[in-house]
Amino acid sequence: MANTSTPAAAPYNSPFEAQFNPDRAQQFIIQKLIRGIHTAAIVKVLAVYPTAGKVGFVDVQPMVLDQDTNGVVIAQSPIYTIPYFQLQAGASAVILAPAVGDIGLCTFMARDSSNVAKTLQPGAAPTNRAYSSADGLYIGGVLNPDPTQWVKFLPGGGIDIHAEGDLSMSATGTLSVTVTGAATMSAASWHFTGPITFDDTITAPNVTLPRGTLHDHVHPVTTAPGTTGNYTG
Repeated sequence: MANTSTPAAAPYNSPFEAQFNPDRAQQFIIQKLIRGIHTAAIVKVLAVYPTAGKVGFVDVQPMVLDQDTNGVVIAQSPIYTIPYFQLQAGASAVILAPAVGDIGLCTFMARDSSNVAKTLQPGAAPTNRAYSSADGLYIGGVLNPDPTQWVKFLPGGGIDIHAEGDLSMSATGTLSVTVTGAATMSAASWHFTGPITFDDTITAPNVTLPRGTLHDHVHPVTTAPGTTGNYTG
């Protein structure tokens, strides 16, 4: 019985017609050279290497796969140890390291930037490579799911800050908060350390003092028997 199965196509170095048509061969060579130029790519973060005081690095996996001339899909190799972008000016920064599994944009340098990444100093390119995947820079997340914590700038004005865990603020100087409208603060409990000064009236249903509530607080008098009456202000 004859074998009617179709054999798997072997990968070519060039399309079939390019082997006999000079114009098609030249077109294939040009396309191959252009496709070897890396400009930008959508990638997935495989590993994160944050470093203290300098820059962090990531390993990424390109998500758009290559194909050979037979249309066979070829998995791309990971790109290892490329710097990731951090919004920073001088000593001020928004610290937000990538996370494993993030999808983001990666761009590629025109020249070999490995020496600059290592020394953080100007210097000549150590090789002649150009637009290589080895000289990538991870810019940040795109096409990711909705976040669970955020700093959101609202379209009509205003800012929404939400944290899944603790929210901490600290300053070496003073903290000043000014609003033109009313301010509302709600918490299960409040704890203040240090003296408190109020420049206006205070309205409260009750205030607890060490010897009772302010509403029930009384003082003994020395000029007459008894005590002062309850606070009714």
